[in-house]
Amino acid sequence: MEEAIVQPPARRKDKPPLPPWIIMAATGPDLQRLRRRLALGGDHGESLYLSRIYTSAEEVPRYSVVGPFMGAPQAAMLMEVLSAWGGRHFLFVGWCGAIDGQLQTGDILLPTAAWIDEGTSRGYGMADDRINLPTDRLHKTVKALLEDQALPYHEGAVWTTDAVFRETPTKVNRFQSRGALAVEMEVSACLTVARHNRLDFAALLVVSDELSGPTWRPGFRDPRFQQACQAVSRTIESLCQTI
Repeated sequence: MEEAIVQPPARRKDKPPLPPWIIMAATGPDLQRLRRRLALGGDHGESLYLSRIYTSAEEVPRYSVVGPFMGAPQAAMLMEVLSAWGGRHFLFVGWCGAIDGQLQTGDILLPTAAWIDEGTSRGYGMADDRINLPTDRLHKTVKALLEDQALPYHEGAVWTTDAVFRETPTKVNRFQSRGALAVEMEVSACLTVARHNRLDFAALLVVSDELSGPTWRPGFRDPRFQQACQAVSRTIESLCQTI
C-alpha cells in the first residue's frame, strides 16, 4: 500500500512510550467502570483527540485504558496513534445490537470477524466485505478468561455500520443471511487497522439492544445488560492482572 502523506503524530519527548497493552473502552460508562475497577480514578489522564488515556501506575506501566469514542474513524485514528506510541495488543470493549435471535440483551459476544459497512476501511483499500481477526492470540486469551469465570458467551461475526439510523429491515436481513450476529460501529475498522499495522486485536461486546424482530427493543436499563457490563469489567481486570 502506498505510504500516506499524513502520519500519526510523534509522542512528545517528555512523555514515556505507552505500554504495549491497550484497553479501548468505547462508551463513557464502560470507561468509568474500568477506571474504578483498575484504580485509575485518581488519574486525570492524557488528552488524545476526543478521548483520554489512563495508564497503570507501576514503575513500568503494563497497560493503558483509552476512551470514550464513537464510530470507525475515531477508533481507527486512536489505534493508529496508540500503535505509533508503543501499543501492540488492543482489546476493544463496547456494546452491540443483536440482529440474530440467539442473542438477547445482556449476552456477551466475542467477534471473530466483521462485515464492513463503514467508510474508514475503504480508505485502507478494503472493499465492502468480511474481514477476519488478523491473529487469534488475544481472542483466545479473553475466551479463556470468560470460561475461567464461568461466563457464557457467543462467538461470531458482526456488522459494522456508520449509519445507526439507517439500520433498515432490508439491511438487517442482508447481514443476518451473511451470518452476522450483531451490529455495532467500530470493529471492522479496528480489524482493518490491526491487519494493516500487524497488531494483536480482540473485541468484547455486550448486547445492549435487539433488532432481530420487527421492532427495536432497547435494553440499556435492563438489569441483564448492567450485570453483563460489570462482568466484562471483571474479566478485563483479570486480564490486566496477568499481562
